[in-house]
Amino acid sequence: MKAKLEEVLKEKERELKLYRRFLELRSYCERKIFPGIDAPIREHVETLEGIIEKLIPDPKDRTEEMFSGEIFALLGTIYLHDVSLMKEFDWPLNGNILNARDMDVKGAFMNYEIARRLDIPEGAVEAVNALSYAHLVKKVPLETEITDNASKAIIRNMKVFEYLFNFAHLLVDVFFTDLSHKSLKRYSDHELALRPGEAVLDVDSREGIISIQYNCRVPYETHMLESVKRYVESMFVRFKNHVNGKLGFQYREIVWVITSNFYYERDVFRIPKVLPYFEFEGVPVQRWDEASVVLDKLFNERSVVVAGEVSAGKTTLLTYFVLPQLTTVHENVYYCELWSQPTKELRDVMGKRHKIPRVDDLDITSLCKTLLRRGPCFFVIDGLERIVFMEQGEREKLIRFVEFMLGEPGAYFVLCGEKETFFDWYRVFQGMQISSLYELKVFERTSYGRVPENPRRIEGSTHTPPLGENFPKSAAETDGFVREALQRIEYDGDLALIMSVFVDAAGPIMKRYDVDDIYRETAVPHERIIPLVASLRDSGILREIEYQGNSYFALANRVLREPLWSVLDLGQFEEKKMLRNSLGNFIVNETFLDDETLDLAERWHNRFVMTKEEMGITLASLIARGRDWKVLFDAANRSEPSIDIQPILKLLYSEDAQKRKNAISLLVEINDKDMINPLLLHLKEEDVLEIKNLVIQGIGQTGKKRAIIAIMNTLREIGDRDLKLRALDFLQSLFGDNSHNILTEIKEIEEDPVITKRIDELLRA
Repeated sequence: MKAKLEEVLKEKERELKLYRRFLELRSYCERKIFPGIDAPIREHVETLEGIIEKLIPDPKDRTEEMFSGEIFALLGTIYLHDVSLMKEFDWPLNGNILNARDMDVKGAFMNYEIARRLDIPEGAVEAVNALSYAHLVKKVPLETEITDNASKAIIRNMKVFEYLFNFAHLLVDVFFTDLSHKSLKRYSDHELALRPGEAVLDVDSREGIISIQYNCRVPYETHMLESVKRYVESMFVRFKNHVNGKLGFQYREIVWVITSNFYYERDVFRIPKVLPYFEFEGVPVQRWDEASVVLDKLFNERSVVVAGEVSAGKTTLLTYFVLPQLTTVHENVYYCELWSQPTKELRDVMGKRHKIPRVDDLDITSLCKTLLRRGPCFFVIDGLERIVFMEQGEREKLIRFVEFMLGEPGAYFVLCGEKETFFDWYRVFQGMQISSLYELKVFERTSYGRVPENPRRIEGSTHTPPLGENFPKSAAETDGFVREALQRIEYDGDLALIMSVFVDAAGPIMKRYDVDDIYRETAVPHERIIPLVASLRDSGILREIEYQGNSYFALANRVLREPLWSVLDLGQFEEKKMLRNSLGNFIVNETFLDDETLDLAERWHNRFVMTKEEMGITLASLIARGRDWKVLFDAANRSEPSIDIQPILKLLYSEDAQKRKNAISLLVEINDKDMINPLLLHLKEEDVLEIKNLVIQGIGQTGKKRAIIAIMNTLREIGDRDLKLRALDFLQSLFGDNSHNILTEIKEIEEDPVITKRIDELLRA
């Protein structure tokens, strides 16, 4: 109809003063109800009213005109059907009941007391309630009337208004309601995720034709529109069957005009580049159908769990087929590959996406709540198989975050991990439903390549990236790709050693490393590592990941593991990896290394940097096994690591005097202040003079005045005058003129006249 419902009601104003009452009702809604709803309710009401007005035909004669009571009931329903979304009610007689309600369905029943306060006649309240609940309660009266004193207005077409309101609301739900405001939807059983406001609805009520135009910006919208068409068409059939022939309604069909132009530019903050195929080549297989299934589950369940075998293409599916569609339509889309600190990594992604300064200082939950006010948030989390290997605290943080956000309207999760360890990582998320699970099938494999068997292409589709014709489709071709990439890099032993860090044929997961990590694993100088990893990145072998201002590197794709292993002969470094694992076991068990492990340590110590604990247990083991420790210690001095002295201190209790001597000699070389107290205690027990002298020299070389005083006190306790005299001479030779203060302080506490006399001689010298 060309005229607005409000204008028609004004023209039909009679004794009931329904137009005046509607104006008061609208004013009350705008002042009291709409501000109390966390949704764009005003725009929702205006859109719904506009579509209803489009659907109502202009009357040809008076028999097709709507009565004033009918218009008032329809307008009252438009303004009041979402009143239950108010956060709090201040109606005295019903406020407590309504505020304490726990309702999953839309609607709050309007009773007569509420109607009286809103100056709505009782009959109108019954009509509003009936239409508000018409999608749930099927017994809508055929007609009713509004009475007030002696005045009366008839509502003769309640069934017409029921189907008119329901169909109009469905159109608003599908084409004009954002995901963030699902509470405004009358029909929430189908999650039809189209861009709100993009559809153009043209209604020719006299010809009975509804035209719906929609331009699909992503392939998923084309898929989704098939469901939309089926759903809307089924409701349209019910609509026209119940309204045609009444009030001038004569609807025949819906004409759909669907176009598409899918194009996107990759946002490096949201969509990572997937290698080893190059960006201009596209991806090796088309997976739009799989992406549509994932998105269906995502929008219907609010979460989807994608599991698949190693190299099944999970990351490719997410980054080339799911993410581009989400980022084209929605602003808050965050792709995060998990490594070791998941919540920090997620927060870092959000900070980069929105250029938030000092994002590390923000609580991730509060940050997400703020972003949810701007629109729905999509978290695409990849690499969940790594959660099994994370520290317990980090794992629990991620679990709490996901479970909390799943309870927030507008938050959506895509969780992706490996099928082999599915039950290890999936069970930690208690809020996930089994219906949200999607298994991505792997394509036909060779030994370490994968070949799509008759891959389906979407002919003539403008949104299908071209297949990468040069992408390696077999083991031999993958080898060729690797060899060609490596030819552009200086090929030497350092390259193979560095790549051995990234390629672990038996490892369950891929890891990322920064330059310092690579140095610790290879002992290759930083100035050599930096250009090599840059070349490997540019050649498509490695990929670079930025996190909290640092650059990390990881293998570009799992499929490269075996060809790199073969081409670079990385098996030669397995002994080194085995050594590191063995060192960890010996440290945990607090036992000395056996000779076989020590042989490996002596062979490989120049090809990696030992940790403090590894160096300590290895040096102690060399002494315990009667082997030379000086070569390894000299190597440790060159890399300047700290050394754990606890395993070395254990050797002080050895019955072998030579081992005790070597242990103390090593401690003296290390010169760690933590050795002072253990050596002082050992000084009381040691019976070999040479070792006693060594202990005194070692403690003295620390240069700590309190330690030197402690030496003299210990020697006084054991009553060894000769050793005290040697100690004084050593201190004099060690500190020279700087020994005056120390000798003076020792003299003040010394009672032995022989010792004090010697101190005087040294002071006069």
